[in-house]
Amino acid sequence: MTAAIIITFCSLLLFAYFFDLSSSRTKIPSVILLLLLGWSLHQVTNLLGFSLPSFGGILPVLGTVGLILIVLEGSLDLELNASKMAIIKKSAFGATFSVVLVAAVLAGAFSMATSSSFKDCLTNAIPFCIISSAIAIPTARNLVSSEKEFVVYESSISDILGVVAFNFVALNEVIDGFAFAHFGFQIILVTVISFVATIGLSVMLNKITHHVKFVPIILTMILIYALTK
Repeated sequence: MTAAIIITFCSLLLFAYFFDLSSSRTKIPSVILLLLLGWSLHQVTNLLGFSLPSFGGILPVLGTVGLILIVLEGSLDLELNASKMAIIKKSAFGATFSVVLVAAVLAGAFSMATSSSFKDCLTNAIPFCIISSAIAIPTARNLVSSEKEFVVYESSISDILGVVAFNFVALNEVIDGFAFAHFGFQIILVTVISFVATIGLSVMLNKITHHVKFVPIILTMILIYALTK
């Protein structure tokens, strides 16, 4: 059993490395190839009659940590200064417009097709409107600097808006003034915590002299994410 787990783990990591190398030539995001590989392996195991343990408990954890690391890798190449305000505004507008417009159109189509409430249809439509950072940022690796910056900003803002909108619609049975006020307070609180945490991480990055420097910073980021969530 131990040998089988090691073989499987190492093989999957080698496949991931190969997909990452080949994505620059095939123009297919490595994440898409990994999803297809996982689906194919699942079909093969079902066909051969193998019984696999349930990974439902650990997959959300790995997915969350992986997304944090992907966004972190993409943001490390960015420079935030006054000259970047134009591209930030452009990417923010593009992300907001696409999420709002596509969500409204899809929710209306779902509502007409299923006769369900617009709120339920909107809850199911929002995930389809998000520009996934997990796919967009690795794909933009081979673009020129300005285009890569735009993709990183737009996909990250789209993720944030999509998650915030989805939680607001899904977690409120009745959307009224109280729901907006409560949710607004949560957003302000998280923003303040994030601002303070960013300053703290910047200080850590400059002050840590130990040779293991980025591991505690990454762990602190993941911890802050889990606590604020």
